[in-house]
Amino acid sequence: MAYELIDVSVESGHYHVALANPDKPNPINDQLQAELNSVVDDVEADDEARVVSITGAGNAFAVGADISQMNEWFQNDEWEQLIRFFRGGQELMARIDELDVVTVAGVNGYALGGGLELALACDVRLAAESAQVGFPEVDLGMIPGWGGTQRLPRVAGKSTAKDLLVTGRRIDAEEAHELGVVDRVVADDELDDELDAYAETLAEKPDHVIPYLLDAVETGTASPIDTGLAYELLCNTFASFDEETAERIREFAEN
Repeated sequence: MAYELIDVSVESGHYHVALANPDKPNPINDQLQAELNSVVDDVEADDEARVVSITGAGNAFAVGADISQMNEWFQNDEWEQLIRFFRGGQELMARIDELDVVTVAGVNGYALGGGLELALACDVRLAAESAQVGFPEVDLGMIPGWGGTQRLPRVAGKSTAKDLLVTGRRIDAEEAHELGVVDRVVADDELDDELDAYAETLAEKPDHVIPYLLDAVETGTASPIDTGLAYELLCNTFASFDEETAERIREFAEN
C-alpha cells in the first residue's frame, strides 16, 4: 500500500511509524486508519518484527479523529458512515493492542482524543517534555469511542480517568507521568533516540519469550488472579521448552 499520511521505516525488526500528514496535525481519518491497518498487516506477517514505535511528525502526535470529516456525516445524516468510522477505530486500536510484538508510542506535541487512544493502545508510552494529552470529546457532546473509556482506567485508575474524561482538560507530560498515563518523560530532542534505544534493548532479548510475556500480562489483568497465575504457569512452561531458553540457562550457570 502506498502511504500518504505516514512514513514507515524498518530496521532490524523495528518498525518506526511516523504519522505525517503534510497539511494537518495528524487527525485520524478513514485514510489514516487504512494506512495504519496496512502496517499492522505487515507486522503480523513479518516473523522478524520485534517492536513497533509510533510517533508524529511536526508538533503533534495526533489531534484525534478528523472532525471535518465527521462534520460532513453529521450534517448529511450519514449515520452509517459515522458508526462505521467508530467501529473501524475501535478495531484498529484493538489490533495494535493485541500485536505480539512490543508497541511503543513516542508522544511528541499534542495527543488528544483519538490520538491519545492510539497511544493508550500501545504497550509503552514515552512522552516528550512538551507533550500535552487529553480527551476533549466531552466538549463536543461525545465520549472517546476508540477504547479511551476502557484503557485509560486500566493505566491511570478509575477516578483519575473519570476526572480527565468529564473535564476534558489537557495535561502536560509531567502530570501525565505522575498520573500513570505515560511511562517516561524525555527531552524533546531525545525522543527518537530513546525509541531507538528501547528497540535495541528489545532486540537483545530472546524473541520467542516476548509474546508469552505480553499475553500473560494481558490475560492476567483481564482475569481473576487465580486464572492469571494459571495462565502465567502455562506461558512460562511453553517459553521454557524453547531451545534458546535451555542454551541461555546453560550459559548463565557456567559463568
